[in-house]
Amino acid sequence: MGCVSSNLLNQDDEFTQLGSSALGHHIVSLTSTTYGLLTLDPPHTTTPTTPPSRFTLASLFPSEPNSEPKSLWSEPRPFRSEPEIINSWELMSGLDAESFRFSKENANPNLLTPTKPAPTPPNRFERICPPRGENRVVIYTTTLRGVRKTFEACNAVRAAFEALGVAICERDVSMDSGFREELRGLLKGKQREAMVPPRVFVKGLYIGGAEDMLKVAEDGVLGELLKGLPKKKVGAVCEGCGDMRFLPCFNCNGSCKSVVKEEGRVFVVKCLHCNENGLVLCPLCS
Repeated sequence: MGCVSSNLLNQDDEFTQLGSSALGHHIVSLTSTTYGLLTLDPPHTTTPTTPPSRFTLASLFPSEPNSEPKSLWSEPRPFRSEPEIINSWELMSGLDAESFRFSKENANPNLLTPTKPAPTPPNRFERICPPRGENRVVIYTTTLRGVRKTFEACNAVRAAFEALGVAICERDVSMDSGFREELRGLLKGKQREAMVPPRVFVKGLYIGGAEDMLKVAEDGVLGELLKGLPKKKVGAVCEGCGDMRFLPCFNCNGSCKSVVKEEGRVFVVKCLHCNENGLVLCPLCS
């Protein structure tokens, strides 16, 4: 029967040191047979070990107010006290001077204004003037839907001029064969594709088809060509034909036949006042 003597433990030691220094004491379980033979080691003092320094925020950020923070990965970059100045003149030095220029009236030099389109060269368009087409826009079109591409191209050209507000003289080759022969005479010697409508003439100059007109509009030349031409009011409709440009013949009423009496006989002849379809041009549109 025995117990562990309380003198074996140093009362000054902290409980937190039991895992390190307390393990060095000699602890023996006493019994009745060994109680008289036990010899204790002389007491000795142990030097408490100093715990390792802990990783704290104070080690990274010192408390001095003028000290600079340290970085764990790289050195701090120097602070630039002066702002960076960008010279816009050097950035725009490679721009084309002919395409853009600075507006003198505008106080802000960073705003660019496009230059005026270059004047139309005199030899760009061929001089071909249709009848009564010196100071107007003449378009040869077709209203037949046999070829869808041709029909849509004619509608696109017509709509483009109507959007510009210019009065046009449209000559439908499908409604009057005389316009077809007239177009062939104007473009005589050219390829057969040049005879396919639409064909555009402005002030006696031959512009071309729908693709040629689109190219002229993109180049900014179409506006110069249309200067001085009569304008058409928005929503204005011809009072004579309703913008149909044709009317039934007043002599034969569209039948293409006329009755002639000679020497007591009645003859039926072809009407000389209308075309093959019994139509005449509207006097207000022609």
